Amino acid sequence: LAARLGTPGLKVVDLRPQPEYNAAHIPGSLSLNVESFRGNIGGVPSLLLPPPMLAAQFSLLGLQPSDTIVLVSGDKLYDTTLAGMAFERLGHMDYAVLNGGYAKWAQEGRPTDAALPTVTESKYPVKKDADDFTVDFQAVAAQLGKPGVVIIDVRPADFYTGKKSDEARAGHIPGAVSRPFTEDVITSSNKVVSFKPADALAAAYSQIIPSKATEVIVHCRTGHQASQTFFMLKRLLGYTNVRWYDAGWTEWAARSELPIVNETQDVKSKK
Repeated sequence: LAARLGTPGLKVVDLRPQPEYNAAHIPGSLSLNVESFRGNIGGVPSLLLPPPMLAAQFSLLGLQPSDTIVLVSGDKLYDTTLAGMAFERLGHMDYAVLNGGYAKWAQEGRPTDAALPTVTESKYPVKKDADDFTVDFQAVAAQLGKPGVVIIDVRPADFYTGKKSDEARAGHIPGAVSRPFTEDVITSSNKVVSFKPADALAAAYSQIIPSKATEVIVHCRTGHQASQTFFMLKRLLGYTNVRWYDAGWTEWAARSELPIVNETQDVKSKK
């Protein structure tokens, strides 16, 4: 990235809180609050916005479909991958995540400044048919019990088992396997968050997913952390059939007609 700064068509998007961006950022980078990509849709909180609303935000940033996008986070690598879902929803696949984020960039002594870039508003086109990866609860429910489909719950283990809960019900989707998103990254003592080496990730996921073509559905509570697993499986490891249950456990737990497994209750009932 350092060698390409200032290249026409390269846009760096900084997803850190505004005060941090204002203090110092990668030269020329744009500031964006990643939560502006999400909203309450149909009573489900924090869903990724529809294409027209995303395109409007891209336009305000002066982005073009031909741009190469580099996404930069603070200590939440999954902020970059959530933003990546917005680009994928509009068919903008020429994007990358800065591994280690701004913290690694700054700690390596690379150039920074506090100047605001000049932005010329664009007219980013709306592409409505690019999202073939987001699934709803009906699609997930239809896959329950089917051989050859792997559902991965990336929430912390205590939320998967039902020991802890922030939602209407505790537990997990029947048949889902637990692989917390935190197991795919390394957090250094100075808060640099990076993906684990690809060979280590590949070895771990080969134990969970039979083949690169296996249908995989990833989810967390509201889609944020699951976006990291989606990106890692699809973009880093080359899995070709990965889906993202954006509404996640927040929606599933709230719909009482949907089945759940609560391992804490199951243990109690056997005593």
